[in-house]
Amino acid sequence: GLVTTRSDPGGRATVYDALGEVGRWVFPVGRLDRDTSGLLVLTNDHRLGERLTSPEHHVPKTYHARVAGVPDAEALRALREGLPLDDGTVTRPAKVHVLGTPRGEGSTWLEIVLTEGKNRQVRRMGAAVGHEVLELVRVRIGRLSLGDLAPGEWRELGPDEVKSLQAGRRARDP
Repeated sequence: GLVTTRSDPGGRATVYDALGEVGRWVFPVGRLDRDTSGLLVLTNDHRLGERLTSPEHHVPKTYHARVAGVPDAEALRALREGLPLDDGTVTRPAKVHVLGTPRGEGSTWLEIVLTEGKNRQVRRMGAAVGHEVLELVRVRIGRLSLGDLAPGEWRELGPDEVKSLQAGRRARDP
């Protein structure tokens, strides 16, 4: 329900409203649309922001998406190989795994790993294969995981986590 911007002319709540005062200026690395929840990195390090968002660096972003229906093998193949979107652009290949199909819901949970970030890409990919995205959560950027943070909560990253994002390595587990 938050928008990823400093201020909104429409008066909608922003990620900065949830952030409060952190003592220094930070900016969001990438965006989450208002209907998507999950991991969003804010930083004051422009090089880190560029590394995490630039498609040339191939930093994986992992999403859990609940889609309408049960995608068949052809739909999963198209998601994995890359497919044209509604604006004519073609997605890079993605890693796609079926997480499960809850009984009686008529939907399926997928894990989708992207190395690019087109506007509303996961939702548009679902639409392109005939499976509307009903719920979407970004659970990981690189090796950084959302963990058990609730929507609207935040925490500072530890030095090892920052180094891991900067270098593309996994931080040592505490």
